[in-house]
Amino acid sequence: MRIILYFLISLIFIGCGNLQPQITSIKNEPKKTIKKVKTIEKPQIYPQWYKYRRLQSTVQYEIIGYGEGKTFKEAESNAKEDIALTLISKIDSSFTAQTSSYKNNFNETYSKKNESKLRITSNINLHNLKTVKQEELDNIFCVALKYKNLDLAYRIKTTIGNFKCDEKQYNNYLSQTPLIKKLSDSIGCQLNFKLDRRNEAWYLKYNEYLFLLTDSEYEELYISKKNDNFKFLSNKKVLTDGNSFYFTLNSKQSGYITLFNVYENGITTLLQPSIPINKIIQIPPEYGGSYFEAGLVKDGVNTYDLYVAIYTQEPLDMSRFEYANEDLAESELAYKFDELIQVMTEYEYSSIFIRTISK
Repeated sequence: MRIILYFLISLIFIGCGNLQPQITSIKNEPKKTIKKVKTIEKPQIYPQWYKYRRLQSTVQYEIIGYGEGKTFKEAESNAKEDIALTLISKIDSSFTAQTSSYKNNFNETYSKKNESKLRITSNINLHNLKTVKQEELDNIFCVALKYKNLDLAYRIKTTIGNFKCDEKQYNNYLSQTPLIKKLSDSIGCQLNFKLDRRNEAWYLKYNEYLFLLTDSEYEELYISKKNDNFKFLSNKKVLTDGNSFYFTLNSKQSGYITLFNVYENGITTLLQPSIPINKIIQIPPEYGGSYFEAGLVKDGVNTYDLYVAIYTQEPLDMSRFEYANEDLAESELAYKFDELIQVMTEYEYSSIFIRTISK
């Protein structure tokens, strides 16, 4: 209604006076300038002891870890992770390993190639942790924790206290490794240790007790183990980055061979599903013109692998283990060395420990 009224009034003025409306150009209006307010972020202030890591260990076996967070609890978790990464450097690394693809006797094609990031969490189980210093400054909580990186045998004896030796119940493979042999000598008898994977790290488990394994301790769980009923050999004992290699197996009786590969961090892959064997076979097969290719986890850093061949009279369903692929390290499901060790207690096996060195 208001719009119609304005229209009639305008007609009256036009008809009576022939008035010309004045049009003001928008271009003549002054432009409005908007001032941009520049925000300057306040630099974070840290305590001097934390910023420059000035706290020193009083003895050689102590490790001090630093962490910060929005709460003391979060800062402590980050300090634990800082300590854990000192003990287990291989968990925080780029992971790369390669071989050429090939077809097995079941006409299945697969390739051993991985590229992924690994990480460690602050849920790591560490004994003998002590808070050295903590401080809150500018709403940031800073913590320093101290960890006594004592000898594994000493940690086990002091943590468990009185224990009963397991004279008969122990893992056949683990009991032959250098790590468990040294522990048995130090403790005075064999204990029924198990390998345990949790919180993205490897532990030695005894009953309800968990003992974090360092890089050097974990490496001592890899051994070459011969089997009297079938031979398992590699054409090369030490590999150089980029080397091609293969395996030969010779069994006294016909059956099936299943081949696994365990990387230096415990990722376990199914390298060859159950394949018939009657005396001698080669993996990969010679007639296919294919081969394995050695690769390093980190450029210029030597690495090692464990290869495990399991003999059975019937095909073995190992579908729980994955073929090597690029997404292996994205999930904890690929870290199955503990599960493979359990399988090895149930069947005949042979293992080969191989190092790969940089060129």
